[in-house]
Amino acid sequence: MNSENRVDIILKEIDYWRQNRLLPEHYCDFLQNLYIEQAGTANKNSTFSIQAMKQGNSKVWLLGFLIFSLICGIGFYFSLFPWPLQMATTLLVTSVSYTFAAVKRPRDKRISLFWAFGGNVLLLGLGGWMLQLHQAILPQNVAILILCCGILWWVTGHFLQLEFITYTGLLCFILLYALLLKHLHTDSSWLLLQLYWLPLSGILGWLSWFSHYKIKFMAPVWFAAAITIWFMPELDLRLILQIYPKPFMLWVMVKLALAFVILYVLRKKWMVWISNETVSTTTTN
Repeated sequence: MNSENRVDIILKEIDYWRQNRLLPEHYCDFLQNLYIEQAGTANKNSTFSIQAMKQGNSKVWLLGFLIFSLICGIGFYFSLFPWPLQMATTLLVTSVSYTFAAVKRPRDKRISLFWAFGGNVLLLGLGGWMLQLHQAILPQNVAILILCCGILWWVTGHFLQLEFITYTGLLCFILLYALLLKHLHTDSSWLLLQLYWLPLSGILGWLSWFSHYKIKFMAPVWFAAAITIWFMPELDLRLILQIYPKPFMLWVMVKLALAFVILYVLRKKWMVWISNETVSTTTTN
């Protein structure tokens, strides 16, 4: 067995440990990077490695030219495509980006995150561009686009176990909830908005605790969403309802101070929820 095959087997074993939570995430990342650096597989397996470009590899340069030409062609002629081709192009480029993210995930989480986030940007950007080109920027169409993005980002992040991508999917759902509140209550007060948002923050905080025992990688996602929703009444009031009362900054500072107090008092609990340490269980007779 040559060294490359041996390293591939080790990397697959490390990924198995990560998927089944046999080791903490940061330990798996450390071992993974250690074996990649020692074997020198990072540059050897990289299609667009600097060494390959220096050596004048014709396949690398041709592939790079084709990709660059494709990006330019889509950018320049996307507005001229009929809408079925625009939709097909959007789905194709985002699918390619997510596929690269899935392929890179077992070996390099950061590169996988880069490709997945690129797919998110492409889906949202091209989808919004389509609505603008066809003069279809209506509230219901925007809501459908946000919903589609939220579902796809959530599924992608959950499948690849990329916390930030899953969090972006949650942000879409949070935004949809804010738009729904605006549609139902156009003149909501600050106190009423607290009643609409703060219980959700508490529920997501509980889900962070629950996920710590059941679905470990989701715990920091729920926690980040809970923190976001904690400040959503103020963001909703200012950005969506576009109301700026005089004591607005005072309310923000009070909410911020209260959040710091709660986080400080409960620091020994929530830091365990969002950490990568495995949950230790003890049995008592």
